[in-house]
Amino acid sequence: MKTVNSSNDGRTNLKYEDVEQCCNELHSLAKKMQDTLNSVTDCANTIQNGSQWDDEGAYCYSVKLKKLVSNFDESYNEIENAVLYMANCSDGYKAIDNTVINEICNNLGINTPNLSTSKLFK
Repeated sequence: MKTVNSSNDGRTNLKYEDVEQCCNELHSLAKKMQDTLNSVTDCANTIQNGSQWDDEGAYCYSVKLKKLVSNFDESYNEIENAVLYMANCSDGYKAIDNTVINEICNNLGINTPNLSTSKLFK
């Protein structure tokens, strides 16, 4: 993941593309986590259904696996919520930046630069 460099004035060198990349990486990791949790749930169901082993121990073991999954399932949801929050914040700040720059350009009577390519606004 990308690290954030801070300047002395409190600003960061983090770009909108960096936030998007972090969100995509976190979402990908959360998806892998969810896939693993689904596999563990499938295993627990197989054990509980008695196709592998059939006694009270199988039931107890499958219950413990399902409890483990439920704990990690909450973490998965928190990660995904954090990704959505970061993406929404980034989109909001980007929209504000675009609005401010468009207003400045309109007041100066100049064409609006592209924030991604302009060196002036970096």
